[in-house]
Amino acid sequence: MTGLSIRSLQYYDDIGLLKPDQRSESGYRLYSEQDLIRLQQVVTLKFLGFSLDSIKEILDQPQFEVLSSMRIQAEVLKERAHRIHKAADLMTYIASQIEAGEHVNWNSTLQIINILETHRMNEALEKKYYTKPEQSELGRSSEYDAHYNPDRLFAIPRDAKRKEIGIDPKKLPFYGFDCWNHYEVSWLNDKGKPIVALAEIIYDCETVYLIESKSLKLYFNSFNNTRFKNSEEVKLAIEYDLAKRLGGDVRVRILSLKEKEPTKIQGAPQGECLDDLDVTCSVYLVEPEYLSVENKQVEEVLYSDLLKSNCLVTNQPDWGSVQIAYTGKQINREGLLKYLVSFRNHNEFHEQCIERIFVDIMHRCKPEKLTIYGRYTRRGGLDINPYRSTEKTEPQRLNQRLIRQ
Repeated sequence: MTGLSIRSLQYYDDIGLLKPDQRSESGYRLYSEQDLIRLQQVVTLKFLGFSLDSIKEILDQPQFEVLSSMRIQAEVLKERAHRIHKAADLMTYIASQIEAGEHVNWNSTLQIINILETHRMNEALEKKYYTKPEQSELGRSSEYDAHYNPDRLFAIPRDAKRKEIGIDPKKLPFYGFDCWNHYEVSWLNDKGKPIVALAEIIYDCETVYLIESKSLKLYFNSFNNTRFKNSEEVKLAIEYDLAKRLGGDVRVRILSLKEKEPTKIQGAPQGECLDDLDVTCSVYLVEPEYLSVENKQVEEVLYSDLLKSNCLVTNQPDWGSVQIAYTGKQINREGLLKYLVSFRNHNEFHEQCIERIFVDIMHRCKPEKLTIYGRYTRRGGLDINPYRSTEKTEPQRLNQRLIRQ
């Protein structure tokens, strides 16, 4: 039924990779539905490039979850299918050139090689399966700490994803920051009375790591039953804990609910909205080829509220608005909107999506100046707002909450 040979099943049994649920009196292997699910995991992971030894190690981990694994596999397979389809189109194009006796565009051949070579298992995929349970809360249910616990914070290296989109981690093509707003901050005062507040957290995009959002939520929840003298003590604790894990400075502000600043809300980002353009959309995995320019020099600010992607691991939707400010040849607006919409089924963290948009526009449109600012809706009491620009700026004045936040 599965197409596997008897020899393969026997070997999987011998090495402990797939032992049948039962055996008949005659010695035949009897497989259960759970065995079939495990076999699917074995075959898919093998297809993605893992060795049998690695697969056994992964499946036998106490924290292994089939649901999370299937979501990871589904996204990787979707991405590969998209790339293979692109390679097939290029091959057809080259074949038609050869058949017509035309000069062959060898750049297309190089693209095919690149596409097929990068289908091998990458480091980022491997890390998803080898993350230890005590290191991360990704994709699984968690218990809340009764008291302050900075070990809840889980840092993720930025380098792997940056290298994937052609960024040299030692020479970033942009300046910028990540700004977090947390709306569910609480602790106990000296008398045990709960205090509630908001927190603004800002750190530079040059930090070696970023913080995984669920771990930050769990970290803040560990404050709930912990006594602090005042908000300044809370602020210093957060700055110290985050800086230690990020590998860079962190600026934290604890804001009272009585302050006027948190009540300031913008209806939408500044600039011209792209969302009213009457475009046909059919591609929902990132497609940079939609980006193009026109022969007209401009300086303009555009925005869209249609940015949507999915969490890299949990697959939960991330909804956001994105502002694009640039100087240079005018970017085709219909193509730009279709490009932003193509993130709809893409799986990456907020910060990685904004950096991908920056790199794609710089590569294909070559503006003289470019700023990409993402403002995402909150999840778990947190919103994340990555800012990337060719120009240096002061982040504090840019944290203006949108109505959807």
